[in-house]
Amino acid sequence: MIARDTIDRIRSRVDIVSIVGESVKLKARGRSHVGLCPFHQEKTGSFTVSADKQLFYCFGCKTSGDVFKFVELNEGLSFMEVVKRLAERAGVELVDDRSDHDRAAEQRARKAKDDLYAANAIAAGFFEKMLREHPFAKLAHDELERRGLPYDGDAHECLASFGIGYAPHGGEGLARYLRTQGVSPAVAQQVGLLAARDDGTYYDAFRHRLVVAIKDIQGRVIAFSGRVLPTPQGAREPKDPPPKYVNSRESAIYSKGQTLFGLFQGRNAIRAMGEVIIVEGNFDLVALHARGIENAVAPLGTAFTEDQARLLRRFAPAVVLLFDADAAGRKATWAARETCKASGLTARSVRLAEGKDPDEFLRVRGVEQMRRALSAARSLDEVLVDDACEPVGAGANLAAKQAALLKIRPILEDQDLAFRDVLAKRAAVGLGLEPTALWRLVRGEAPASAERASGGAAPGSASSPSNPPLNWEEDGLSRGIVGALLSCPEVLEDTEVQDSLALVTGDWAFAVVALREEMRNSRRENRPLDGPALLARMPASIQEFAAAKLVESMSDPTASPDASADGRPDPLNVRRVVRETGHKLERVQAAARFKEIDREVRQAEAAGDLDRAGALLAEKVRLTQLLREAEREARADQGH
Repeated sequence: MIARDTIDRIRSRVDIVSIVGESVKLKARGRSHVGLCPFHQEKTGSFTVSADKQLFYCFGCKTSGDVFKFVELNEGLSFMEVVKRLAERAGVELVDDRSDHDRAAEQRARKAKDDLYAANAIAAGFFEKMLREHPFAKLAHDELERRGLPYDGDAHECLASFGIGYAPHGGEGLARYLRTQGVSPAVAQQVGLLAARDDGTYYDAFRHRLVVAIKDIQGRVIAFSGRVLPTPQGAREPKDPPPKYVNSRESAIYSKGQTLFGLFQGRNAIRAMGEVIIVEGNFDLVALHARGIENAVAPLGTAFTEDQARLLRRFAPAVVLLFDADAAGRKATWAARETCKASGLTARSVRLAEGKDPDEFLRVRGVEQMRRALSAARSLDEVLVDDACEPVGAGANLAAKQAALLKIRPILEDQDLAFRDVLAKRAAVGLGLEPTALWRLVRGEAPASAERASGGAAPGSASSPSNPPLNWEEDGLSRGIVGALLSCPEVLEDTEVQDSLALVTGDWAFAVVALREEMRNSRRENRPLDGPALLARMPASIQEFAAAKLVESMSDPTASPDASADGRPDPLNVRRVVRETGHKLERVQAAARFKEIDREVRQAEAAGDLDRAGALLAEKVRLTQLLREAEREARADQGH
């Protein structure tokens, strides 16, 4: 252990404001400094550093501590590693008061790791030598040439920085070389360079492959990835097709979920750009670096993890996801949203034209087109909303639109007020819905049909404990509007009722959408309204009510109090009912929203998010004005 007085001496000689300021942009505020928290995502700085107390505290996520804790969390280091780093910075000699036994144990553990690093370093040199000298390396050169990375051309320096090499054909080339270098086969097996046969002998794990060295942030080789090459002429074809890629096993020095390929090579460019590009494939990354786009990294055969995101957060606050446009790439893009959010990274996304991966795009389109594509990267949330809506489209059935809304609902509800409306309008266009109605659909109770389809309670459904059921009064008023429309569907197109229709919530809102779609179809096909088709479009929870209304209006139109002298529902009376009911619904919803706003304002103020608190209060003022207008219109309607 390090003596307590040594720790105290280090703490007294380093300035927490300077340490934090190297990775967080701080502004002086009185006797403290404030900035955006590096440990969670926020738009208004609630991360406070006190020079007097030499402590930090985030009013948002409640993370706190001293300079040792900050470096430990921010850089992912152990406490002892932090102590050693800050001691060197402060010029303090460490005094180790551990027992001889403990020090010896640590030395043995360090020696064991050093042996693993050494084995990988020797193997990397061997692979690079084989790429220069082995007769079959021509096949590796051809593969590099195909990718626009000629070994003897402009890419040579980049290939060297990534330790590009050739693992020879056969089975024991590396094994023999490691023996000549005094590397134990058991050590080489630990890092996945060799594999053991049943008779106790060893053979190469990487055979006839184009090899890439994986380095940690200190530049030490910790693993390898090898891509299969065509069988050499005259050699026997393997019985079974080999896997396209072979990767090192995890070891004491390598954890793929905590490592990013290319971070060592790109760290300076990432810091300079303030943004990092994330690609899926190793050669996608090498292709970018070789063409001068060096602020790029790649996960290693896994999804983008929170550990990797926190590691990146030390170098830049923003990422650009440049994933493949296939199903796997789209899935990875969705998964990356939560990872970036949890780690406080701002995320944008790029979808390359024609579905090409970055490596192919660079070869076909060139680096300038890639730079333009990267500069045009859009907000990740915007890309995901499009991704959910595009396969559905405006002409899809109601069930498909419901599924898309359920998918994007968490994204829309997670935005500030301004961007939330931008995304909602974008989704409305993509799904062929009225912009004002879509947000009501998103915030309303999820359709019962969606719950049954998923086998459980859908987000926002009545059985979800985090979302209470619709207010009974709001539900009843929405029901009244839908009932009036079913008695006289042509009122749906009346411009004077559109504001009222936009207020309808829950399954009733989906009923309005279904009625609108059936009306459009009937006009396009020049036929009467198809009652069964309309019911089939509606949520199951209200089909019985809708059927009764339709039957009632078709069989005995005079039963309606709004019927005209000829027995048909009077559109003017129906329009009046819809507008009056809409005014009542607006007042009910505004009252409920007032309560929500007051609660959200208190939460924002407690978190120190004054910008959000101000936006919420502005929304409250706007709601007050709307209520007054609604009351004036309601009195005007009653006067008629």
